[in-house]
Amino acid sequence: MKKVLLSVISVILCLSLMIPVGVTAFAEVPSEDTAIVEDTNVNFGDILADVDLSGIGDLAAGLGDKFESLSSTSFKVLFMNFLAKIVNTLSNVLITIIGKVLNLVIPATPALNSYADFNLDEYGNFLPGMEEFLDEPAQGAQWHLGYAQESILPDDFGEVPYTMGGYGLMAETTETFDGLWVRTIIMNDGTGRGNVAFCVLDAIGIANADVRLIREAVADFAKANNIVSINVGVTHTHSGIDLQGVWDNTVGNVLSNITIGALGLTELKSGVDRKFLQTIIDQTAKSIKDAYADMEAGTLELATMDIGDDYLRDRTAPYNYDGNMYRLEFTPDDKNEEPTIITTFGVHPENSGFGHTVISADFIPYTEKVLNDAGYNFIFIQGAVGTITYDRHYSNDGLDLSRYEEAVRYGYEIGYMLLGMTKTEEECKAINFAYGDYLGVAEYEGQENYTVWYEGWTPVTEKEVEPLLNIKNKQYVIEVSNVLLDIIGKVGITDYFFLYDNATGKYYEVTECAYMEIGDALKVLISPGEHYGEILNGGKGLEGFEYDSYRDMFGENVIIFDLMNDAIGYIEPDPEFVMAGMKYSEENDEYDTDTWCLISFGEHTASKVAGEFVSLVESVR
Repeated sequence: MKKVLLSVISVILCLSLMIPVGVTAFAEVPSEDTAIVEDTNVNFGDILADVDLSGIGDLAAGLGDKFESLSSTSFKVLFMNFLAKIVNTLSNVLITIIGKVLNLVIPATPALNSYADFNLDEYGNFLPGMEEFLDEPAQGAQWHLGYAQESILPDDFGEVPYTMGGYGLMAETTETFDGLWVRTIIMNDGTGRGNVAFCVLDAIGIANADVRLIREAVADFAKANNIVSINVGVTHTHSGIDLQGVWDNTVGNVLSNITIGALGLTELKSGVDRKFLQTIIDQTAKSIKDAYADMEAGTLELATMDIGDDYLRDRTAPYNYDGNMYRLEFTPDDKNEEPTIITTFGVHPENSGFGHTVISADFIPYTEKVLNDAGYNFIFIQGAVGTITYDRHYSNDGLDLSRYEEAVRYGYEIGYMLLGMTKTEEECKAINFAYGDYLGVAEYEGQENYTVWYEGWTPVTEKEVEPLLNIKNKQYVIEVSNVLLDIIGKVGITDYFFLYDNATGKYYEVTECAYMEIGDALKVLISPGEHYGEILNGGKGLEGFEYDSYRDMFGENVIIFDLMNDAIGYIEPDPEFVMAGMKYSEENDEYDTDTWCLISFGEHTASKVAGEFVSLVESVR
């Protein structure tokens, strides 16, 4: 009876804390093992003793240092930043205390796996990448690339309602504006060191445990065809089907699993729809096989355009982000075969999710429409996304639009820009009218607030990328110190593979990273989360962080593929970490709310992720 009473109390408290985390994305692999969390005698004093209060002391100790810089920084800026730091520190402490109290009363469930018994080397379905890194192209090297695309909508979609993942809990729908897909490319440099696959799902995120299920489905095929690295990412659309388990029947699943834990039962309810997950596995596996069969020899070129001022917007000070759009264009030697455009930039595809309970891949399929009309295959890979959304001022063109229609126009405009990156203004005009004029230049040009996308166009140069592909993947265990996510892991509504250390009371998850070199043009850090831009670029926001920026350490041609092989939430520099607080914007002379890291593994996630990248790069360079 005591356990049942605690269950009822914990449901009420758990749901009150989970509502702001409803835009999170987490999942746990259902386990038939009994719970590994033993009964403990932890009391409230132990909880307080375990809360990190060092930040408050650091504030006082650092006050003198801050005022020493008055000669170069105004008193107001120092004071506003200092005030935000106090608020943020107190907020972190309060959330941690509440979360630990809640965690204490939640009964143990079978959701957790034993940290003490876990052996990472025996954890299956991981591919380590290439055994050898080359410094220059091998004699006779040549790019090869294959492309495939498959729908990931379940075959009963339209008849059976599915839960959306992104905004609002338990929002079910049988409708879609466009559809959801997996797009896959497989590449090699012709040296025989292995084929590399990138699969991108129209979804908000995918747990590493589910990525491994996809690899398991093609394990024999990968081995037979020398596929040495399979990387599964997401576009991060906020209007897809819930693939992370926190939006689907949230209240019922939490209540059910806590009750199951209280009664000592083992069969938990995951919020990830199993039919949808199986569709993801089957269709992604098919796309890998089809992309391999589609491989052709050809050339690869890179073009880079800064779109940050007009088409991207960072929502949190200090507004430090990579505003470049990168275009890799693969041209087959056989001119009867379709070329492929690979593009990456950091942006949240979240517009269609506002005001609709209709499935959508957001702007991506509309970018694809333009490129398909021009004869290209297309794949979008999420970049260093941080807190960046898309700025729709120029693509909205002063028209009266729904949020979904805004996403459509943004997608079209990005598509035309990708086609025109290296073209003159006149060539861009010709492209616009040759491929649909989907933005209505013929209809709206001259109307107040209407902007023609190619007017004043300045082309960029492109360079051929030498045929050299290096990649190394790494798996590691990362602590989950965010108490809210510890609770989500404990109640087991997700597919994330959570570990619990009974000796320390700490939670962990298995995740991955990778390092890739594409010729001498790009160095790619493949990341499981959402990087704040300052970690890539340096400068404001990185003060006091343990590591230099990635570009300071590895070069200016470093980019990030975020949300690949996992979805661990936001990666904010440790000294700036706050779950629910504020950041002072010197530029706007106001405070920005900062609640992003409610969806983060914790305060030291950034230093752990950066340290693993440094270790990985040093192991091959």
